[in-house]
Amino acid sequence: MKKLAVLGVLLSILCAWPTAVKAEGIQAGDQLASGYLGALAPLQDAGLGDLYVIDGGGHTFRINDLDWGDAGVGFGASYLYFVNDYLGLGGELSGGVFGEAEYDLSSSWGHTTIKSSMNTFNAMAVGRLNVNPQSRVRVYFPFGLGLTSAKGKIEMESWGGNGSVDGTSTSLGYFVGAGVEADLGESNWMIGGEMRYQGFQFDTGKYDIDGVSGKENYSYLSFLFKVGYKF
Repeated sequence: MKKLAVLGVLLSILCAWPTAVKAEGIQAGDQLASGYLGALAPLQDAGLGDLYVIDGGGHTFRINDLDWGDAGVGFGASYLYFVNDYLGLGGELSGGVFGEAEYDLSSSWGHTTIKSSMNTFNAMAVGRLNVNPQSRVRVYFPFGLGLTSAKGKIEMESWGGNGSVDGTSTSLGYFVGAGVEADLGESNWMIGGEMRYQGFQFDTGKYDIDGVSGKENYSYLSFLFKVGYKF
């Protein structure tokens, strides 16, 4: 009976060993599902130098410094398969809701406010390069390339009335970044954070505003908190 008990313990250890090893770091064959949530920060103005407002006195005011959006919220989910300890490849769906950027101007005829906002949706092939895959706290570099669908909106509030236009544009989207993640105890769960530089192109002609046309390159920073599960 003692021999059978010892044999049972040894078999239990051998069966548990792959799981224990799997919980330590990243290795070839691992799969990782992650969810993201964080803050977004646009990096440039909308490039609408040809946008203008004419007041009741016939004076023309050009809107040169209107941003394409303000700070917003980003979210997403990704899947990665690690072809080796250092490289993972997969896909990601993500989106961003940017706040309203405002441009104010005043004349003898009153006050006018121009607002610009943007929502984005991304479908990308993604990957990441691990620096120290066997560590419990890991540094890595994520990257992605795919399609971005962006819906922009411009609103005007003035003494003469209110109005708005919107337009949707689809283009190539991309991101590069840096991240850190840490295993939670002996489980396969992990938490981490990423900072990304992301970009896409928007066709301002979709706004259908007289004198406004051309494709503008927009970019923003993402600061993301993530939760992941390795299996």
